Amino acid sequence: MKIKTLIVVLTVTLLPILMQAQILNIDRTDTTDYARHAIFDFNLNSGLEIDRQKTVLYDATNTAEAMLQQYKELFILAASYRFTYNGPDDILNAGFVHLRYRHNYKNKLQPEPFVQYQWDNKRGIEHRILAGANLRYNITKGQRFEFNCGLGLMYEEEKWDYVGVDSAKLPGDVTPITNYFTKINSYIRFTWDPNSNNDITFNVFLQTRPDRFKPRLAPHAQWNVKAGKHVALSISFSGMYDTAPVVPIEKFYFSLSNGVLLSL
Repeated sequence: MKIKTLIVVLTVTLLPILMQAQILNIDRTDTTDYARHAIFDFNLNSGLEIDRQKTVLYDATNTAEAMLQQYKELFILAASYRFTYNGPDDILNAGFVHLRYRHNYKNKLQPEPFVQYQWDNKRGIEHRILAGANLRYNITKGQRFEFNCGLGLMYEEEKWDYVGVDSAKLPGDVTPITNYFTKINSYIRFTWDPNSNNDITFNVFLQTRPDRFKPRLAPHAQWNVKAGKHVALSISFSGMYDTAPVVPIEKFYFSLSNGVLLSL
């Protein structure tokens, strides 16, 4: 194996671990009493494909999630990285890093501040930085089913270029656009464990400016099937529907992936 090929394989496999995403699976509220001792959970969902025709194509989708519970405090750190490499060309490079904090996380109502950084070169997002806080409401929670929602405000700074725009739609001025907005942030989320070997997660985020209703909708669904004590097979769908894109790209964007979920 060539040195360059080896470097690419190691990069797409190990990078999510070294980085240490909207929250997918680890954000669960248990029904037991608060415990004084700290509890740590970690999930790594990794999928890697290698194909060869004229050139070698590497495609990896990876998500790492860590959760620390210390009595009434809950900290969640998530990172997602998607990478496609085709010879000398970087075809796709996208991901996010997300940090969230919840106080009195077993209460019906609780504050939920968060920060996030993300990028997506295929769609033209050079970077997106946001910080805000939700008021989260635990509608119902049990051993096998949990349903909650959140509503709050966030401040967003994002920079877009025209990489993802069709050449026929390019304007005369292709200078990157940087926006600074305060937005309403809301979501609904539920998880369901039909049995001890399956769990399903579904959430939808809705974000819009308070002065105009031009929302972004971001649904996500994931199904995990256990293949061992710390191993599961997963299928996930993530989408984005932007009613008013910053640059003239398609309003709907989605990805469908499968992988191996490792948990501690």
